[in-house]
Amino acid sequence: MIMNLHQKNWRNVMSYNFNKKIQVGQFEIQVDELARYGSFEHDQYGEELGGGLWFGFAHDENGDLTSDARLHLEDYDGVYELPQHVWEGLEKLGYVVEDGFK
Repeated sequence: MIMNLHQKNWRNVMSYNFNKKIQVGQFEIQVDELARYGSFEHDQYGEELGGGLWFGFAHDENGDLTSDARLHLEDYDGVYELPQHVWEGLEKLGYVVEDGFK
């Protein structure tokens, strides 16, 4: 049996287990802590005012991991500026959001 390219790639698609979710204002925010990935979406505008969230652990000036075990927001996409309700929601869930993202 020969698998076409679409079928072969479909098996490699990662599915997320969003174990943290919160609604802040008109934004739904969800995070898969194991994958260190999350997303946000606006209730009315959906993905047009939504995007992805990437997390990691804090590093010191030498590039070594710090003792802070909390996940830190490292990057996002989908919008030019991260909406206030999104970063507020992330902080309520216990994630660190540096001032550069606010």
